[in-house]
Amino acid sequence: MSNARVHRAPNTKIKVIMGNMLNVMDYKQLSSMDNLNDFTTYLARNTHYAAAIPVDCDYDSIELKIKEHMLAYFDKLYYYYIDEYREFFLSVMMRYQVENIKLCLRAVVRGEDSSTVYKQRIHFKTYPLIDCNRLDNVDDVGEFIDRLADTKYHDVLKRYTNEDPSKILFYMEMALDRLYFEQVYESMIKLDKRDRNLNLELYGINVDLLNIQWIYRGRKYFGISAEELFNFTLNNGFRYNYKQLKEFCYMELDSFKLIISQGAYKSMFEGQEFLMERNMEHYLFNLLDEYGRRGSGTILVFIVFMFKMEYEMRDLFTIMEGIQYKIPGIAQFLVRDLERRN
Repeated sequence: MSNARVHRAPNTKIKVIMGNMLNVMDYKQLSSMDNLNDFTTYLARNTHYAAAIPVDCDYDSIELKIKEHMLAYFDKLYYYYIDEYREFFLSVMMRYQVENIKLCLRAVVRGEDSSTVYKQRIHFKTYPLIDCNRLDNVDDVGEFIDRLADTKYHDVLKRYTNEDPSKILFYMEMALDRLYFEQVYESMIKLDKRDRNLNLELYGINVDLLNIQWIYRGRKYFGISAEELFNFTLNNGFRYNYKQLKEFCYMELDSFKLIISQGAYKSMFEGQEFLMERNMEHYLFNLLDEYGRRGSGTILVFIVFMFKMEYEMRDLFTIMEGIQYKIPGIAQFLVRDLERRN
């Protein structure tokens, strides 16, 4: 059976779901609201979130319900994929498990109540991923890591157990992120040629942007050494190879910024520096329709859908924060440009 036929059913389902995602008018309506009750009511009555969010949903639970609604869509697609495509699907979904582990780890390091973290975690219903309930009621980092003994996360975290307590959380979170990208890459290169090449391209661009952000912020705001910067950069980017990344980490910060500002990713440094992450997401968002077209008949359609759902979720959280803290002009902080019909 050809790949186009394999992907026909899930891609058709994805097309229907994407047709119901929020549009420009929805964002304009939501970002103009001045209280969270109106925000929640609009989502519950006028959008695809109606099935997940009751009109009287309280603020403390709405973020989790939005996340779980997104995962429910992914649940519906899981069984369409088999063999190397299911492996790839699961490696991509691993990011949400990594986020759960980070939440639990932060609670242990900071001495927080694990019951609070439980309410923030995404609870998987379909995927054969680890049950994070095993990480509840842990007293120290050593025990936390021991409870992951039968998982791929154990050895990655174990090597940092003797680090300075003030840095241990940073190192472990960076190691988890690096593991996630390594797993995605390893599963991606097993795909058939067209699926593999298109996904590697979009993956590589994402890696490039994350590395730019990491190197710049690490040097400017946290004083991280060039050696440490390089150790935590991600491999297999689209434009920058091993040698270039190493040069970036060791060169003067102004020189690094100048090189990036003159290249394909110059928009990373447009506007004020606190907008760098938004600029990165905006850059990727504006590529998604193109890659969706190029990847028609491949699993890249799912990856584009996943990115779009993720960005929709983040924009909703940004709007909620703007309403809660009375931040003017919140639309400028969204991934989506409301003056363009993406």
